[in-house]
Amino acid sequence: MRVFFCAALLTTAVVLLTGCASTSGVGRFSTVVLDAGHGGIDRGAKGVDNSSEKIYALDTAKRVERGLKRAGYRVVMTRKRDNFITLPSRVAVSNRRRSAVFVSIHYNWARNSGASGTETFYSNSKSYPLAANIQRELARFTNNRGVKRSRFHVLRNNARPAALVECGFLSNAGDARKARSASYRQRVANAIVRGIVKSSR
Repeated sequence: MRVFFCAALLTTAVVLLTGCASTSGVGRFSTVVLDAGHGGIDRGAKGVDNSSEKIYALDTAKRVERGLKRAGYRVVMTRKRDNFITLPSRVAVSNRRRSAVFVSIHYNWARNSGASGTETFYSNSKSYPLAANIQRELARFTNNRGVKRSRFHVLRNNARPAALVECGFLSNAGDARKARSASYRQRVANAIVRGIVKSSR
């Protein structure tokens, strides 16, 4: 993920997940705010195949939206098309909702083309269970880079439990090839849905 209007970078603390670890939920909620990263003039990460993160992020978010609606949740999208939304505006959508959680969906980028896999970020203790449940589901079929604490703008300024999911590295040839696959994006979406549902406890 490349954030053009981003918060100051901080060192992230990594929490690796194990298959047997237990994670409590964040409490009952009825609404999920889905944030498809980037959009419009902000293309996000550029893949090794010249793909744009913003396209994959929106497609994955829409797949998550459909899954959550089938599960009975109300879903609010910060963007539904390829348009630019500022970071404060994304957070404001979340902060206006009660009984809600916020999940931001991205694809990653690194100078090291060998970096691969998924990772999920959170900013505070109330958000950790949401991030951990999502990452645990992704770790079932992706390289598990763990749960990391960070002060991304959409996390640290969010009044609701909030997680930011990185669904693979577009700078890695293998991950980029997976991201191009609709079946992979659907599998990622299904995992995110399961993690969100497990957090509603």
